[in-house]
Amino acid sequence: MLIKKNRVWAVAALLGGVIGFSSCLKQSDPTPQRMNYTGAIINGAYLPSSLDIFNNGAKMNTSAAYKTSASSPFLDLPGVHTFSFRNLNGTGLDSVTQQFDSLRYYTIITYNDNTKKFVSQLIREDFSSLSTSKVNFRFLNLSPNAGPVDLYINSKRVLENQPFSISRPWNSVDPYNSTVEYYVTLPGSTTPLVKGTSRQTAGATQVPFQPGYAYTIYLSGAKDSTGDNKLQLYYLSHTSSY
Repeated sequence: MLIKKNRVWAVAALLGGVIGFSSCLKQSDPTPQRMNYTGAIINGAYLPSSLDIFNNGAKMNTSAAYKTSASSPFLDLPGVHTFSFRNLNGTGLDSVTQQFDSLRYYTIITYNDNTKKFVSQLIREDFSSLSTSKVNFRFLNLSPNAGPVDLYINSKRVLENQPFSISRPWNSVDPYNSTVEYYVTLPGSTTPLVKGTSRQTAGATQVPFQPGYAYTIYLSGAKDSTGDNKLQLYYLSHTSSY
């Protein structure tokens, strides 16, 4: 994976308010224990189509340039952190500086605004009110020119007429019996504009949306573009690595 310190961790612990883990201390070490924060990055920007990500000056993507996609949740020590986003030639695009607190969960979202400017924004998450028995999701339309869209999961419309937005409320739906497909359409249409992809298998569209987990589904890219800049639909599981 592109992001270091990737972990799979239990949703029960997350929804119970324990949103981090700590390294074991040696018994002889009197230093107070520092609990981690948990972070994730959604790169919804399509310009540039590839970039590098740095955390306090340390490059996070370990090899290939980071493209439009999302990291898995990662753990890090609390404190002031600057997440910076740069072109492959090292030119800065934007950055976020924030005090990251222990046992908190943060999501950084990048996108292009309607002037094609690269923007990064941090969200401090609160999962305490989410359902432990239903599938929790929110949908972000990060495409500046796709217009409003409807979201379908398993051929059922779950949200309609969703405009460009980087902040939307959480929703809950009844559990699914198996893996599902998710896609967006133009308002009122049933023809997929773009289908969502899996985090597990390249090119696959069947995904496991599990009860008690929290997912951000997001649309990125530009309408009528091709290649890396085309419309794409992804998801981030905030409560596991897939």
